[in-house]
Amino acid sequence: MLVRMRLMLALIFTVLALFTARLMVLQLVRTDEFAARSQQNATEQQRIIPLRGRILARDGTVLADDRVAYDLLYRGGPAPEWERLKALLGVDGELRQPDRSRPEEVNNGAVLVWNIPDTLVPAVEERVAGNPNLYLRERIERTYPTNLAAQTIGYTAQADPTRNIGYSTDDLVGVTGIEASYEAALFGSAGLRRVAVDNRGTEVASQSLWAATPGLDVVLTIDPQLQRHAEDVLVGALGYVNEDRVRVGLPEEDVVRGAIVAMDPRTGEVLAMASTPTFDQNVFTHRPSDPENVQAILNDQVNKPLSNRAVEAFAPASTFKVVTSSTLLEYGYATRNTVYSCSARFRFGNITWRNWATFDKGGYTVLDAIADSCNTYFWNAAVNTPNFSVGWAPFIEDVVERARAFGFGSLTDVGLIEEKTGLIPDEAWVDAQPGEDFQHGWLPGFTLNTVIGQGAVLATPIQTAQFISTLAMDGMMARPHLVKQVGEQVMEPVIEYVEGDHWQTLQDGMALMFTDYPSANILGPRVFPRSVAGKTGTAQTSRGGDYTHAWFMGYSPVEDPQIAFVVFIEHGGSSSRVSVPLARDFLAGYWSQQGVEVGSDR
Repeated sequence: MLVRMRLMLALIFTVLALFTARLMVLQLVRTDEFAARSQQNATEQQRIIPLRGRILARDGTVLADDRVAYDLLYRGGPAPEWERLKALLGVDGELRQPDRSRPEEVNNGAVLVWNIPDTLVPAVEERVAGNPNLYLRERIERTYPTNLAAQTIGYTAQADPTRNIGYSTDDLVGVTGIEASYEAALFGSAGLRRVAVDNRGTEVASQSLWAATPGLDVVLTIDPQLQRHAEDVLVGALGYVNEDRVRVGLPEEDVVRGAIVAMDPRTGEVLAMASTPTFDQNVFTHRPSDPENVQAILNDQVNKPLSNRAVEAFAPASTFKVVTSSTLLEYGYATRNTVYSCSARFRFGNITWRNWATFDKGGYTVLDAIADSCNTYFWNAAVNTPNFSVGWAPFIEDVVERARAFGFGSLTDVGLIEEKTGLIPDEAWVDAQPGEDFQHGWLPGFTLNTVIGQGAVLATPIQTAQFISTLAMDGMMARPHLVKQVGEQVMEPVIEYVEGDHWQTLQDGMALMFTDYPSANILGPRVFPRSVAGKTGTAQTSRGGDYTHAWFMGYSPVEDPQIAFVVFIEHGGSSSRVSVPLARDFLAGYWSQQGVEVGSDR
């Protein structure tokens, strides 16, 4: 019996000794390790999202801004206050468990109520204060109070860290427009804070490790009044388009697709950049989002409301004839007084090429050819240049060089990532194309198409605005730009010069359109209070027939240009019946804003 008791006591003392030794190791030897673990378990690091910079118009009108929004989130587990919160917030439904397949819900919990009204926030805070499974989240929401220039301003979305490196799921990132192009400046930089939580996960203390840096405000060159006017003019274009459709026997349209760009030719500041149809940017940024509305915008492949047609590329048609005119004059192929036939037809290579007019108009100079947009003048002029029939001849090489000098075929760097380069085809481009049409290299027919802005030639409205500005300013090319200031940094205009000696001839030809030809009844000195010069373009398209693009580029006043602009209507029909009246409407609004009295007649 005594032996058994001794064995039992020995066992007990051995176990006690082992526990004492283990306790001494934990408390004395590994103190620092467990203190660190304890600190780690009680604290977490949280990203501080910076306020995104605003986007402002030139007069300070806010085009994109931030608002603080409050959402009610649920981490899972008991939430006895939910029934009272439902009554307070006027919502129904059961608690939704966080979706563990979605990273944002793993990190933040499931959103029960989005955008709680500011007036109810204090009451909700009081209700959730004692429940660690419910909490109020403060969130930054991007807003677009005017919805002006939607494609130009662009919109934001929640960042995807797999695509947007360095961002979290709670960050906003620019998707299109200025929001995307100036993302680095607008975003700023995130901060970091250390948060202490109790055993229920409720925050009890916090410490800022480094502060977030707010994004910079971006001030645009856009004039909000002129921008609104341009957008209204585009909406009103439907009447002109459908009048033309009825005239040529085509079905009427429900929606106009097009763009208006206006700039100050002296500085390159873009005063208006309107594209239609447009969209509501807030559909993409407001929470809760409306998936049906979002998908309707994203999936509309007919009207493409997200597309900024001001920077998309289209066949420029007869607006390009001024490039050809400049080439003829500057390279010595023709003079101001050289006469070529403006016939109804032109025959070359067993192909009959037709002018837009069905009757012969006699001999034209380059002034009349510009003013009356005579195809056959330019074809006759082209075939009379040296070695024309060999294909890639000196004249077409000079046309390409001149076009590129005016900025066609390259970005204007207006400030949008969506901007297209357009295309000025050359011999190398033809050689790189597949198919039988190109197997013989550059053919004379390619030249005949190019000199009237058809074939493979593509230009954007913003390139065309840069072109007409350069013509108006005797070769001074102020590069178009949308951004006036980023933070405290003022963006200086970029001025270049295109060499030339014949600006006056080109200007006179464009002014002649409104003194000696039918457009004088719309924008001529008898009916409009300020002088105008410009050029139309009616571009053939893949739809064929009268489904043509309608262009007009112009500037005013002729003697002291203050505004240069482009009107473009996709499949709009006749430029003289659609784009010129729209130009009149746009200019009437512009000059009215300058205090000039303009009549109401079309």
